[in-house]
Amino acid sequence: MYKYGVVVIGYKNIIGIKRLLRALGMAEYYNESVKLIISIDQSDCDDVKKIADAFEWKFGEKYVLAFAERLGLREHVMHCGDYLNIYDLDSLAVFEDDTLPSQSFFQFMKAVTEKYITDENIAGVSLYTDWINYNVTKKFIPVKNSGDVFFMQNAQSRGQIWFRKQWNEFRKWYSEQVSLEDDYTLPRYVTSWPETSWKKYYIKYCVVKNKYFVYPYVSFSTCFGDVGEHVKIQTDGYQVPISGICIRSEDFNLIDFDDKALRYDVFFENQNLYLYCNVEKEDLLVDLYGNHLMTEKKYILTKKKLPYRIVKSWGNELIPHEMNLICDIHGNEIFLYEVEDDKKSLKLPEQIIDKSKLERYFEILDQWMTMEEHGRTVEDYFLKRQWNNIAIYGYGKIGKHLYARLNNTSVNVEYFIDQYASIDENDIEIKRLSDDIPIVDVIVVTPILELEEIKVELQNKEYIYRVVSMEDIMNDLKE
Repeated sequence: MYKYGVVVIGYKNIIGIKRLLRALGMAEYYNESVKLIISIDQSDCDDVKKIADAFEWKFGEKYVLAFAERLGLREHVMHCGDYLNIYDLDSLAVFEDDTLPSQSFFQFMKAVTEKYITDENIAGVSLYTDWINYNVTKKFIPVKNSGDVFFMQNAQSRGQIWFRKQWNEFRKWYSEQVSLEDDYTLPRYVTSWPETSWKKYYIKYCVVKNKYFVYPYVSFSTCFGDVGEHVKIQTDGYQVPISGICIRSEDFNLIDFDDKALRYDVFFENQNLYLYCNVEKEDLLVDLYGNHLMTEKKYILTKKKLPYRIVKSWGNELIPHEMNLICDIHGNEIFLYEVEDDKKSLKLPEQIIDKSKLERYFEILDQWMTMEEHGRTVEDYFLKRQWNNIAIYGYGKIGKHLYARLNNTSVNVEYFIDQYASIDENDIEIKRLSDDIPIVDVIVVTPILELEEIKVELQNKEYIYRVVSMEDIMNDLKE
C-alpha cells in the first residue's frame, strides 16, 4: 500500500487556485486516503490563503502552509518536492495554480506508481501531454505504441508526479549544482530560461543520469496559461484535451522500460529511429527538428542540407515526421548523412535563424514599405486568392497598420482577435479566443513569434480556420 499526496503550489492567482481546488475536489479517489498540501508563497495578497483555509477536502488530511517570506517559484517548487519526506509520502502529484487535473488523474497516478516507483530509469511522471516541441515551437506528436504511455527526457511543470526515492536522488544531485552552462547537451532554449526555473535543472538531471519521465498519450492535466510571474500574456496555447473517463488503475496498459520502449530525448527526438537507418544507436544523431548545434556522431538524420555523403533519404509527408522512416516513404526531404571519421565535435548549421523579436518585426515593416514602393499592396495578396473577408490576430501596431491599409478596400476586416484589447476599439469588434470566432476566409497572425502556439489555440475551436502570418504575406509579395 503506497501513501499518496497532492500538493497545490499557490502564490496570488485567486482565479487559478479556486479552479484547481474545485477540480481536485471533483476527482475520483476510490476510497484511497490522499493528503492535500496547499503551499502558498508569500505575497501581498491574503485571499489565496483564505480560499485554501475554507476549502473542504473529503479524501484525507489537509495542510495549508503559507510562507512568511518570499521564496520565488524555483525554491518554492523544490520545497514542495520535499513534502514527500516531510509528510511521509511515496508518491506526490504536483499542480501549479494555472493547471487543472482531469477527474481520472488519480487512477493514472495510482497505476504508474505501482508500475514505475522502483524503476531506476524513471525520474518522474508527467500528467500533461505536450502538443508543441517548445524548443522550436513546432507541433509534437509522439508515435503511438501498443501501450498508454511513452518515455521522454523532459521534466514536466504542468502537472507531474514525483516518487520519494527518485526525488531524493534528484535533490542530492541538485544540491551540488551552481548553474547550467550552454554545453549543447540541452536545447539552447532550455538553457536560456532564467535562474528562477527549477525545471531546467530537472531536465539536465535526466540527461546527465540518463533518466526519463513517463508520458501519457492522453493528458491527465491541462494548463490555462494565466498571466503571472513568468507568463506575461494570457494564452490558450497550453490547453490540451484531457481524459474525462474514470477507469480502474489496473486497466491502464503500462509498458516496460526496455530496449523496445518508445523513447524521446531532451530535444523531442525519437531515439528508436536507428532501427530504420540500419546503424548502431550510439552512432546516430537524430535531428529532425533541426535544433542540434553540435555532434560527435558518425551519422546524422536531419532535414538540413549538409555537405556530407547521403546514405539514404525519405520524404516528409506523414505526421509525425518519423513515420516517413517507419513507412519508408521515398523522397528527398529527410536525409541520413555519413560524417567523415576524422570529424569530431562537428558544428551544425542552425535550422532556424535566431533573430530578436525587434529584428523580425523590423524586417516585416521594411519589406512592407519596399513592396508598396514598387506598387504592390497587401490588398493584392488577398484578392489574388479571393479572400475578401479576413480577421486579424493581434491588436498591436502591425495589426493596426494592416487594418488601416485594408480599410475602405475590397478586403473586409471582420474583426480582431486579442485577449486584452478593449472591445469595439476603433469601431471594429475585438474577440477573445473564448468567444465564438465567426468563419472568415483567412485569419492573419501578426504576433509572428507565437504563430505555432496560436495555430494550436485555433485548432481547439470547432471550425478549422485558414491561417497565414504577416511573414507569409510579405514573403509572397516580394517574389
